[in-house]
Amino acid sequence: MKRRALVAAVALLAVALLVASGSLWRWVGRRSKLPAPSAQSPDRPADDAAITLLEGIPLYRPLLSAKALRSGRVDGDGILHVEVDLRAVVEPRLAALGFPGASELLPATARGTIARESVAGTTSTLGLRESWSFDGPAAGLDLLDRNPAGPAATLALDAIPGAPSAMVSVRLMPSRLADPSLGGAALASWIDRANFAEKLLGRPFRAQIAEDLAGPAVFALYEGSDDTQAEAIFAAELRRSDRLVGLLDMLFGLGALTERATVIRYRGVSTGSFVSTSGGPGLALAVDGTILFVATSRARLESAIDARRAISHPRGTLAASGAPDASWSAVSASAFVRHGWARLARSADEPRQGLIMATTASLRPEGASGWRLDGHGPAPAITADPILPFLRSVLERRQRGSD
Repeated sequence: MKRRALVAAVALLAVALLVASGSLWRWVGRRSKLPAPSAQSPDRPADDAAITLLEGIPLYRPLLSAKALRSGRVDGDGILHVEVDLRAVVEPRLAALGFPGASELLPATARGTIARESVAGTTSTLGLRESWSFDGPAAGLDLLDRNPAGPAATLALDAIPGAPSAMVSVRLMPSRLADPSLGGAALASWIDRANFAEKLLGRPFRAQIAEDLAGPAVFALYEGSDDTQAEAIFAAELRRSDRLVGLLDMLFGLGALTERATVIRYRGVSTGSFVSTSGGPGLALAVDGTILFVATSRARLESAIDARRAISHPRGTLAASGAPDASWSAVSASAFVRHGWARLARSADEPRQGLIMATTASLRPEGASGWRLDGHGPAPAITADPILPFLRSVLERRQRGSD
């Protein structure tokens, strides 16, 4: 029973942090030079030019099929202005993944501008430049730090090993993790499990985790053997580490007793790894100094510990493409992520033509409770986010393994 409670505790933390760092639907990039999205009348239907432009972008076709497009027009400069019902388009897909009602975590409406960039004098499209605005508040975004002067994920970025193909950098507001209303109805069952775990263990771990997390965190994704597989590392910076070390040690001990965990001290760090029995990726955890690591394999975890001790560990190209002043930013040049978004949108994969160019995205606060997202790249800005495709892949592999 205690082992289940601890698993529930760790699962709640993972869900909350992934909701914050992925928000299950975030599209963003560099600061755009597009005109700011303007409020449009929901009674004004999309014109033919707007529909034609969206039909030419495979990942945006669901806006039409789900009847989520409230209005749309193309201005004299060829820039598309749209208003979208976010929840209408994402709820069926989240429900299919086993998260019914999760769309309530998102803003209800998005207003955006989309411009297609092309080679001068030709019709060849180089990419898209987008800017979206969301009215707040929204539970999925409330975990983000709105302070533009907040700390960047410097230590976490320095701990990311190798050359990931996609990354998310986020600045969290840890105090929100202890809010009993976190996530509303969408996370109610997880909150109930956490409450049970705290009573069973006699330990307010949510409040302690909220106090111990510093805020900055990074999610890094690595390509697998083909477009359907990937590995990942999550690194979160800590204010203090002793209480989280104690929680993990308890989890490692229970896992070792049930022979489901391998507990090893690696370079002076207590590490624990769990192998999935259903065919999905494993789980490896450690607290190294002031960094919490969660990885999909022991090899990835140990490579992160090695990176923290390397004399010279330059950041990769993708890390340099991030936006340190943003509350959330993402960059992807990943075939796995592109394939995953195509699956989520139920569209065909675009044929790979050499090296995949990076799509970048960033999210910044706007006004008292709103947000602005800007994106740029060869694909829609949504494809900069690797977290939802990764979660879809994990769930799919575990479902296949349990059949």
